[in-house]
Amino acid sequence: MSQIDFQKNFRLVLEQIFNSWQNLRLAVEHGMGGRNGQQLAIEIMEYTYKYCIGNENITQGELQDVLEELLDQEFDTICEDNSIPEICRNLLRYKALCINGEYAQIESELSKLPKSKEWLRPDVKIVYTPIAGEDSSSDDEDGSGDSEDGMDIDDDEDNDIASCSRVTRSQTRRKQEEFVEPEAGWTTVRSKRK
Repeated sequence: MSQIDFQKNFRLVLEQIFNSWQNLRLAVEHGMGGRNGQQLAIEIMEYTYKYCIGNENITQGELQDVLEELLDQEFDTICEDNSIPEICRNLLRYKALCINGEYAQIESELSKLPKSKEWLRPDVKIVYTPIAGEDSSSDDEDGSGDSEDGMDIDDDEDNDIASCSRVTRSQTRRKQEEFVEPEAGWTTVRSKRK
């Protein structure tokens, strides 16, 4: 099997995983990356792809540190729902399967995932809702709620908020059951408990 086949197939797997990552999409939709949040998410996906194929022996912890740092830097977001370790574990597992050419197994497993729309492309516009109370000095909005950027507001997504949080790193290290009031300007979002 050629390196080109491996890279092409691994890229398809990585794109499907990133397009299914609800926390990343919510960070973009809620304006945590600003108006260029979708482009930042695409760049994070691209960086992760290059990091994975450029390093033979990455550990899950190393990849996890990279993704956590990117989300923290670009979106002021920390995920407390274990989605990052799960994504990293799957990426490394699928990378190994791609290297071994086990595409039938990969396709079978990925087909069981919920189908999600491909949104990590420059030609797809996604919903952008600025964070309430943030200074929008770069945006001149008249307060009427009309958006001139062509993006629609989809309130259904608000009911689906996962547990990405905008909190300080020291706060996330505390027990998840212990509620910590975030600093002013930060928003805490928790997953629904079953």
